[in-house]
Amino acid sequence: MIVVESSIPEIIESYHPLEMLGLGLVSIKLRNHNVIFRKGIGTPLLNKLIKVYKKQIIEIKEGKIIELVGSFTVYIHFYELEREIVAIFYVNEKDKLIKYEELCSISNILLRCYCSNVSDLELNRICNKIIPCVKGISALFIVYSSGHALFAKVNKDKKFLAKNYIQVSGFISAILAFSKEVIGKESGESLQAINFENEKFFVHLRGDIIFAYFIEKKNEPKNLERFIHLIADEFIERFDDNLKDFHGDVTPFSEFERIVDNYLLI
Repeated sequence: MIVVESSIPEIIESYHPLEMLGLGLVSIKLRNHNVIFRKGIGTPLLNKLIKVYKKQIIEIKEGKIIELVGSFTVYIHFYELEREIVAIFYVNEKDKLIKYEELCSISNILLRCYCSNVSDLELNRICNKIIPCVKGISALFIVYSSGHALFAKVNKDKKFLAKNYIQVSGFISAILAFSKEVIGKESGESLQAINFENEKFFVHLRGDIIFAYFIEKKNEPKNLERFIHLIADEFIERFDDNLKDFHGDVTPFSEFERIVDNYLLI
């Protein structure tokens, strides 16, 4: 078994963020595969890439693949272990240059971390040097259209929001319902944002689920729009069964915090 060296945190901190669009760490065997960790890349796209390149990876067993796929550049680093092949898929904008030597070095670190069974928290800390988390978010509320608070994460400095998250969730649902009446049901449109003096209240709808963000206007985050869609995708994908048979139990949704922490610094 490969052991993670104590110097890895220092090595990681020495890198400048590469700002890739997404990555997926995957264990590949002849008959199946297992996604160990992913960030910035949705399940459909990652599964498509695995399907396209799995045969080639198994045949070569260890190496690197770099190819243009539509408007993206895909980098794949893969390594043969005793009973599996570990592949790391990176996706980036087609015309964006990267420090490829640093990318290779980070792949080696991710491999060692995988072999040492480190936590998702540690993997995410390393991956933050590839896909930085978004700053400038005061709070995220995930609310059922009925007003039921499913999940909330609030910056510790926003004591009022943290203390009154249930009432805030009801307000979010009510103001969305009101906006539909004012704008008109037939238009298919609804409220998306409210501007306050220092913050923006932004809403993303996904069926009956409302994703509401309080964002600092002075430092409106880069990549936030893409992350908003990814967070919604992961929530719906992970809790689809719970949402279809929802009777008020919000306990399962608490585990979504670690997914939020992959994308947002709240």
